[in-house]
Amino acid sequence: MLALAIGVALIGWFAALRIERDTKARSEAAGEVQSAMVLREGVLYEASAGDPGLVIAKDVGSGKELWRAELGAVKTQPTVKVEGELVQVEIAGTPWMTLDRASGEPVE
Repeated sequence: MLALAIGVALIGWFAALRIERDTKARSEAAGEVQSAMVLREGVLYEASAGDPGLVIAKDVGSGKELWRAELGAVKTQPTVKVEGELVQVEIAGTPWMTLDRASGEPVE
C-alpha cells in the first residue's frame, strides 16, 4: 500500500515538473505569461472573478490548498503574474493587488 502511495506521488510530481517546464517554455517564447493560472515550482496560483474574487495557491503534488486571498468583488477575470517572491494580480490590465508568494498576505 505504501509503495502504491509513493508511486502515485512520484507520478504526480513528474507530471507537475513537465507542466511547469512546458509553462516556462511558453512564457519564454512569448516574453511573459499573464493568465488566470500560473504554475511555478510545483505551486499553482489561480485567480478567479466573483464576489469575492479569489487568488488560491495549491500544491500540485498533494492538491493541498496553501493559502487563499480575497480580491473583493471582481467582475472581470483577473490575471496573475509570479515574479520572485511576489504574486501580482491585475484586473483589465490595471494593477490590483500584490501578494506575498509564501503566505498570500498583501504587500504594501
